[in-house]
Amino acid sequence: MPLVGVKELLTEARAKQYGVPSLLGGNLEMVVGQISAAEQLRAPLIMTFTQEVTPKVPMELGMPLLVNAARRAKVPVATILDHGKSLEAVVRAILLGSSSVMFDGSTLSYEENVRQTKEVVRVAHAVGVDVEAELGRIAGSSIETGDVAMPMESSDNDSRDNMFTDPELALDFVERTGIDALAISFGNVHGLYVGEPNIDLDRVREIYSLVKVPLVMHGASGLADTEYQRIIKSGISKINYYSVMGRRATDDIRRLLVNPVQEGIVYHDIISRAIDFFREDTARVMRLMGCIGAV
Repeated sequence: MPLVGVKELLTEARAKQYGVPSLLGGNLEMVVGQISAAEQLRAPLIMTFTQEVTPKVPMELGMPLLVNAARRAKVPVATILDHGKSLEAVVRAILLGSSSVMFDGSTLSYEENVRQTKEVVRVAHAVGVDVEAELGRIAGSSIETGDVAMPMESSDNDSRDNMFTDPELALDFVERTGIDALAISFGNVHGLYVGEPNIDLDRVREIYSLVKVPLVMHGASGLADTEYQRIIKSGISKINYYSVMGRRATDDIRRLLVNPVQEGIVYHDIISRAIDFFREDTARVMRLMGCIGAV
């Protein structure tokens, strides 16, 4: 099965209203487990390289791991550079074989975000690579150890207007840049939610009605299981998910070390256990997304 771009996976997901999980491919155990689940369940998968989350893994090693594994998969798998902050980072990912890149210009002024995103699209599309971009500011952090992702109160209108994605600007942004997918801010936060999440699905539905490219949710960890289908039915096609999975993986390894089923646990036992965990937890996430049997 060839490596595919996110546009191919997400266009189908948008049309049929299921979600495609975008999961951190931070090491071999993650990648092997995730692809195993995708193959078993005949489900689409996007694997991300996120430098901020794995700062000691050079892109020159991490991205080829994802690309080579995706090319060997029996189901369509896309790879993407997550939160690329510069054209230089995007070009590095393209040269390393990634089928897709995300350029994150959300901290820039609107016009500068348009200008830089348009240049990324020009370069990437010239060599057949898909581009995701971000409009609006998504709070929180996926690399903090504490529960730092605090959703905004619904009465905080100034914060909402400044950070949440404006539907009319979203239409303008997509038309002027030519991107293949748009990450939006609608109360979603990176990391784990503190308190009751304040998810504005009316905003998602409005943006969905205006733009024709698939919509992306960053910061999907820790919601109630029933929330994912509501979010997907409102118009989200790609869901980036990591923080809860990362913590569940740590807990699983801890159980192995504290209550070993055999004496003398050594590191390769941890590798095998981690692969099993990521296969099983990826299957759990795919069930939440409703994408089982989609490919």
